[in-house]
Amino acid sequence: MNMKIIRDPIHKDIELSEVELKILDTSQMQRLRRIKQNGLAYIVYPAMNATRFEHSLGVMYLAGKVARHLNLSKEDAQDLRLAGLLHDTGHLPFSHLLKIKNFSHEENSARLIKQTEITDILNFYGIEANKITDLIFGRGVYGKIISSDIDVDKMDYLIRDSYYAGVAYGIIDIDRVIGCLKFYEKKLVIDEGGLEAVEKLLIARNMMHQTVYRHHTKRIAEKMFSRAYDYAKENLTIEKLSEMDDCDLLNFLENKDNESTAKPYIKEILTSIKNRHLFKRFYVAKYEEIGEIFCADVKDDEKKFECKICDALSIPYDYLLVDLPEIRLKEYDAMIASNTEIYKIDEISELANALKQTEISRLTFCIYADGKYADRQKDFIPEKFIPFKQQKLEI
Repeated sequence: MNMKIIRDPIHKDIELSEVELKILDTSQMQRLRRIKQNGLAYIVYPAMNATRFEHSLGVMYLAGKVARHLNLSKEDAQDLRLAGLLHDTGHLPFSHLLKIKNFSHEENSARLIKQTEITDILNFYGIEANKITDLIFGRGVYGKIISSDIDVDKMDYLIRDSYYAGVAYGIIDIDRVIGCLKFYEKKLVIDEGGLEAVEKLLIARNMMHQTVYRHHTKRIAEKMFSRAYDYAKENLTIEKLSEMDDCDLLNFLENKDNESTAKPYIKEILTSIKNRHLFKRFYVAKYEEIGEIFCADVKDDEKKFECKICDALSIPYDYLLVDLPEIRLKEYDAMIASNTEIYKIDEISELANALKQTEISRLTFCIYADGKYADRQKDFIPEKFIPFKQQKLEI
């Protein structure tokens, strides 16, 4: 069987089998070369230009490594590697920046696998497409290797993103984490001996979220882009977006194919992002100070809340944007096997529990505004718009 080696700065030599090479050369996989892994993070961290393509190769590599450690069959190992390679094919341009109701990139990946040349290639090599998509969804015991609390997807992107950001937070003992994975009552768990290695992974995750993924400048740029996209999204179907890369979407938003009535606003915002003339932080509050009820109310209709402030302060609509915190604590559900019992990691690790609480305490609710309206801050009275006690916000 033909093999090829691809050099990767993270995992060094990555070998690909014949079927993997065929999949790699499909248009669906090649599109990922032109979709950045971290959206607009390069505005803050200039070297963060890695794409979904190399990340997918990394996930494939780690999936194979886990399969070898668990002594899985050759067929199961190949299925896992293919699931790792294909798991991000359903991502849309700019990855997580496009907020589309009820959209799941996993479901879109499954659709593309089953409705394109990918399924023909899999069939030719006697591989069932349904098995690959089930693994991508995290179904079954082996699916947890691809998608779970501590999976190969997270392992790769934490190391890779840290490397390209130029920060030292992604120094994780992946070999130790993988070496402590085992099956317990048909569940993928981590042996207690690997607790310290997983704690280090959680530290890396926590630091990356605080300093890179949630960097305020990155968040501002992404919020501006998302608002510009919102005004053109009625002309874009999931099917059309699934064929686009980052540049395709930018070109669409900027050129005559975009028939949105808000085209002048879209052009202004995109030009501002390109030139790094970004909105500024107008107001910041701790998530703990305002609570879930307020956030749930605003999330239902962000624009209504924004317009209320804009009207009060004479700021044009869409030049003041609200950014709600996202609570993502799935990793703290990782299961640790201790003697004959299994526990969530935050139940037996004081460090993991402290990291979880720290993450919640550092979440912030932000309001951003065009710098032209910075003088309006003095007139902004938060209590008029934000209930700091747990009460229902009427907007």
